[in-house]
Amino acid sequence: SKRRFVLHARDNEALRARAGARPHSATRRAEVISSRRARAMTTIDFALSGSGWDAVREVTIEDVCKTALELGFKREKVDAKKPITRRADVDGFFRMFSVNSLSNFKRVFSKNELKTPKKGGEVFVEEREADVADEVTWEVPPMEEYETLSKNWDKEHVHKWRMLPKPGGAVCRPDDWYSLYAAKQQVEKGDVEGEKPMWASHGGIAYDERERWDFWNKLKGMSHQDAKKKFLEAYGRAMLPERESLNFRKY
Repeated sequence: SKRRFVLHARDNEALRARAGARPHSATRRAEVISSRRARAMTTIDFALSGSGWDAVREVTIEDVCKTALELGFKREKVDAKKPITRRADVDGFFRMFSVNSLSNFKRVFSKNELKTPKKGGEVFVEEREADVADEVTWEVPPMEEYETLSKNWDKEHVHKWRMLPKPGGAVCRPDDWYSLYAAKQQVEKGDVEGEKPMWASHGGIAYDERERWDFWNKLKGMSHQDAKKKFLEAYGRAMLPERESLNFRKY
């Protein structure tokens, strides 16, 4: 029994040694979190915007809160003794860049040169990247079906198109919806006129109106007949099985 006790003691010492050499993953995570908390909050330098991911990689929500407060984005009637995350109007700060999360803010910051925001100032809206025309490899309805399809494509009882949320309570439609809308407008009215919309009637960014204008403007100069063909191609693409969940809701 004495020999068994000695063996157990040695085994325990070996286990403790291995544990010391390779810290438990939970302990390691705690150390990482602690080191992040220990880092002092810093003000975001907008002169670094547009210079890539490294410039914004380490930015935390606390850094956003500090920057927001310094720029006047603060919640009303919140005790000054409350944590910075309670006092800063982060949503209002993010809305200045047309985003609603830290990850999206980082993406916009890394790719675009941004001005330091001012409360009530100009809102940054990221321009849509130029589309590369897709080669039509799907089935396209025949031209004689254009009149019927163009009358019913956006009717609720025919297709239940999704509504996609945007910051500030705004909504947009899927890209395929805008492609169909634009082609039909080009058929019936020709080139889009006027300037690209910025503000909606409710005072927020005109996300839906901007998308309509962008997609329609891509067809500038397209003939009446070619626009019909474009509509039918867009319709065929929208109805592909792999795009069903992107475009339509079930109920």
